[in-house]
Amino acid sequence: MPLALSPFLAIVFCMLNGKYYAYILIVLLSFSCLVSFIDVFMALAIVTEKPESDIMSRPPSIRSKDHLLNLKLLVHAYMFVGNFECFTAFFCFCYYWIDHGVPFYSFMFTFENFGINPVTPYSVAQLKAMTSVAQSVYYCSVCLFQFFNYFATRTRYASILEHNPFWGKGGNWNVFGAMILSIIIQIIVTQVLWFNQVFGTGHVPVKYVMPTLGFGMLWLIIDELRKLCIRKYPHGFAAKIAW
Repeated sequence: MPLALSPFLAIVFCMLNGKYYAYILIVLLSFSCLVSFIDVFMALAIVTEKPESDIMSRPPSIRSKDHLLNLKLLVHAYMFVGNFECFTAFFCFCYYWIDHGVPFYSFMFTFENFGINPVTPYSVAQLKAMTSVAQSVYYCSVCLFQFFNYFATRTRYASILEHNPFWGKGGNWNVFGAMILSIIIQIIVTQVLWFNQVFGTGHVPVKYVMPTLGFGMLWLIIDELRKLCIRKYPHGFAAKIAW
């Protein structure tokens, strides 16, 4: 199948010894720095979050046993959030192809035969341009899902209704500024012609990213139910595996 995100990671492994090493490396680093600003903005916003209301009722941490990064957090981030986010982005990626008349098994598991067997109604040049757009759809979907992940992750146990970002002790308007900056970068990377030509991105039709809103809300609801189980059953299974 065509690459779902971008060829830049493949460049790192396969083309660094090539003829255009310096140019490729500069482009890769520039793109990485630009895209990383999205996570930087959201990370800076979460740093300004207020503590949860029940923080003083929790037992003190044990320095020799309790760590900020532990197995529970890694399982939560990669097994649950990461897989759900990846599925959402792939859904939008596949939605773009299928909506353009390219069936699922015309691009999935076709390897080097993509566009050849089975045959698609598009030329090689058209498929190359469509691949750039599909990769950009995937990218925008991941960035958009991060907004929902932020609201789910800003508290460990408290509900978003209790610790909402709009008002009260949990208010944090910085997150909305970070979201706006993130959206601006997405628009620049996918809509400005120079970035399209240099980084191989494409113009993203909004409708192909919209499913992310539904999946993002679903994840937020799932995480709210998880926190509810932890609060209601503090010694239950959900509480034991909670990060």
